[in-house]
Amino acid sequence: MIKKTVLLGISGGLFSTLVSYVYTSFYKGIIVDFTEAASLSKLLSYNMLFAMIAVFLFIAISKLIKKQHLASFVMSFILSTASIAFVFILLKADDPTFKNEDAELMKDFFKGFLMPMLFFPALSWFTFKSLFIK
Repeated sequence: MIKKTVLLGISGGLFSTLVSYVYTSFYKGIIVDFTEAASLSKLLSYNMLFAMIAVFLFIAISKLIKKQHLASFVMSFILSTASIAFVFILLKADDPTFKNEDAELMKDFFKGFLMPMLFFPALSWFTFKSLFIK
């Protein structure tokens, strides 16, 4: 089960990075380029960190709660709660300063740009879970 859970984390983390990158590229083409604060390396590190924390957390929960369906529910509840909590953390965070003049002028939109990406790791976990864990 540990091997499948690690593969789930890697797959989910890479997929959420891909979706985040596509979203960032699309946003850049339409509104403004925020890649200074949301570069591919930052997206990869955030998504993989979230995924690996989820892996270790799910393994720990599965060891504590022997009924798999209950362990999955607890994990899903924690992921959903964490994603929502990140929204409030983001709202309380200071606005970044951009070197790019266009991004600096549009920095009021940065938090709105970032918010959907906070849900991508959890959604990717939920999507890939059925492939790896029955």
